[in-house]
Amino acid sequence: MNDDQIQRLTHLFRVIADPARLRILGELAAAPRTGHELAERLALTPPTISHHMAKLVGVGLVQVEPEAQKRRYSLDAAALRALAAPADASRLATQLEGDDDQDRALRAFFDGERLRSIPAQRKKRIIILRRLLERFAPERDYPEREVNDLLRVAHDDVATLRRELVDYGFLVRDRGIYRVAHALPERSAHVAQETGPDEAEWFRALLGAATSAALADPAREEPD
Repeated sequence: MNDDQIQRLTHLFRVIADPARLRILGELAAAPRTGHELAERLALTPPTISHHMAKLVGVGLVQVEPEAQKRRYSLDAAALRALAAPADASRLATQLEGDDDQDRALRAFFDGERLRSIPAQRKKRIIILRRLLERFAPERDYPEREVNDLLRVAHDDVATLRRELVDYGFLVRDRGIYRVAHALPERSAHVAQETGPDEAEWFRALLGAATSAALADPAREEPD
C-alpha cells in the first residue's frame, strides 16, 4: 500500500469514526433510505443528516440517487469490500494517533448538537470550531443573522463563536456577509502549534466533501 492509499484510508476512517455516521451506515446496511427516513429513524435534524451524508458520499461509502423530489441513499458494497483489503496497520495506526485528543474533546464538550461550554484551552477550542464550521456550506454567502442562527444551535454565545471562526480564518467577513474561507491564512509558529499539523489536510477534506455533495445534489435541498 503506497502513501496515497494510506492517506485516503486514514481520511476514510476519520470520517466513519463519528458515532452518528456509524448509525447512518447501520441504517443503510439494512435498506436504502431517504434523508427524511434517516432523520426520523435517528432523531436527527435534516441539516444534520445533510452534513453527515455529504461526508459519507464524499469518501465513496454511500451512493445517492434522485427519486422524484427525494434523494435515496444506499451503501456502496464495492467500497465496503475494499475496506476489508489488507492494509499497513502500523503506518495507519501512526497517522490515526492524533485523532484521540480530538475525539475526547468532542465527547467532552458536545452533547448532541449542543456545546456544554466553550473550551478555554485553545487547542480544544479549535477542535470545536472545526466541527462548527462543518455546518456551513462553502459555496454559500451567509448574512450575520444566519450565522448566528446556525451557531445558536450549539451555544447561546454566538458572538464569541462567530468572532473566533473569523479570527482563525475559517470564515471570512465582508460588509456583514460571511463565507467559508477558500484558503487558510498563513499561521504564525504559535498559532500553528494550536491548529496542529493536520490542519491543511482537514481543510482540503472539508472543501472536498462539500464539492462532492454539490455534484451529487446540485440543488442543495434539505433531505426529503
